[in-house]
Amino acid sequence: MNGTLDHPDQPDVDAIKMFVGQIPRSWSEEQLRELFEPYGAVYEINVLRDRTQSPPQSKGCCFITYYTRKSALEAQNALHNKKILPGMHHPIQMKPADSDKNNAVEDRKLFIGMISKKCNENDIRLMFSPYGQIEECRILRGPDGLSRGCAFVTFTARQMAQSAIKSMHQSQTMEGCSSPIVVKFADTQKDKEQKRIAQQLQQQMQQLNAASMWGNLTGLNSLGPQYLALLQQSASTGNSLSNLHPVSGLSAMQNLAALAAAAAATGTQATPTGSSAMTTSSSPLSALTSSGSSPTSASNSSVNTIASLGALQSLAASAGAGLNVGSLAGTYPMIGPEGANLFIYHLPQEFGDQDLLQMFMPFGNVISAKVFIDKQTNLSKCFGFVSYDNPVSSQAAIQSMNGFQIGMKRLKVQLKRSKNESKPY
Repeated sequence: MNGTLDHPDQPDVDAIKMFVGQIPRSWSEEQLRELFEPYGAVYEINVLRDRTQSPPQSKGCCFITYYTRKSALEAQNALHNKKILPGMHHPIQMKPADSDKNNAVEDRKLFIGMISKKCNENDIRLMFSPYGQIEECRILRGPDGLSRGCAFVTFTARQMAQSAIKSMHQSQTMEGCSSPIVVKFADTQKDKEQKRIAQQLQQQMQQLNAASMWGNLTGLNSLGPQYLALLQQSASTGNSLSNLHPVSGLSAMQNLAALAAAAAATGTQATPTGSSAMTTSSSPLSALTSSGSSPTSASNSSVNTIASLGALQSLAASAGAGLNVGSLAGTYPMIGPEGANLFIYHLPQEFGDQDLLQMFMPFGNVISAKVFIDKQTNLSKCFGFVSYDNPVSSQAAIQSMNGFQIGMKRLKVQLKRSKNESKPY
């Protein structure tokens, strides 16, 4: 059927322009119309052609617009990834054209949580139909066929979904539910991917912290007296340190892990007086003065003392400011002290400043964390920098995070070199 005589001159307001791929290059608009008209009246078909050839040749794809949205969706459900046309090796690909992204399903689809498990699809439709035309309504069910207490509702327009959220979110508590109904936009594919990466990163960080903690702390005898005293103080004040990090959720165990990693990074040598220093040193400051009792060289002692001072400063700042990045930024320039600034490469495209900050916070006090953004595209360039308030933290971060895998990428973490580093004195 043609159907054009039964319709006004223009398609419905909510009609969708569809892109169709995997069609024979030899097919004309008339042949395509015969394929698509069983699902509804066709307003327009445009075959994409290569204008560099004479005569112009089909590219094997086209745009089609039905008079109604319903017809386009029925055609998509029947053809997309299902029907292979003569002479083709792959099934038809049919989806909304790029110009219709402003009306994409993900912009009109709602997640409904905390609904009674006694509700069926018709109940949900009746509940949400006052806000507009519903394209799809589906209750999530388990393998046993029973409702999981949540559903997806897709409207034909975004403003309808927005009205439903405004009126229905937390408006009532349904039978058998512990809290009010939840109405929000459903997660997009990008949201799901970001959550997956964040969850993977969190798991890897937990594994990293555990490995760093037990791998380094099981060899406490290899640490000098300075670090042993610092670890002792950190452990004794673990509760207060944990309470001072409500936002980041960092625990004293993570501080210990980072400190132990820093100790390993500075090359601290084993000392026969380590155990006695642990019992006789009443504070980290007294431990710092005991470095002379170590049989290591004077240079090693100096390095250990400086590193211990940096670690002590890190702990003191954590206890006093609870990682107050704002106050630290006022004290230090946006590029931190010498040896405390890192460049990070191969970041995931979707990572922002906050993601970078949270990833490197376990190793010390972060002054600044910045992902570089392309000014033209406003997209991440996939690299950034992190500055700490001391070089010990930066070495701990390099040791633990260089080569760290996120998704398909491995981070490259390296120290920012001084401009004068290669110049002779």
